[in-house]
Amino acid sequence: MDNPLQDTPQKEARILAKAKELWTADGKPGCGPEAYKEAASELIGMESNPDAGQIPVDSPVPLDANGQPIEQAWLEENLGNPGGSMNELDDKQEVPFATRKEEKEALDD
Repeated sequence: MDNPLQDTPQKEARILAKAKELWTADGKPGCGPEAYKEAASELIGMESNPDAGQIPVDSPVPLDANGQPIEQAWLEENLGNPGGSMNELDDKQEVPFATRKEEKEALDD
């Protein structure tokens, strides 16, 4: 199977022909067909591999039963006190785990 990202003379010829076709369809503006080369390249790529956008991708974050992302507790560390605490010294820890290492160990169990 050919590499769809590799430039070949045949692919370049198809791109230039498509660029000329797009340029003609736009009424042959003064910029010339070279200005349509990027759009033509994208269209040729879509024609060559029409199912590329249909490949499922696993979520980079864990999802709950409803398909919603589950955020890690340590994301809250940088938010500071949300204002719900009456602790004037603000020495109360707002996240359930002391360190990321402890969180990982707790979640791995």
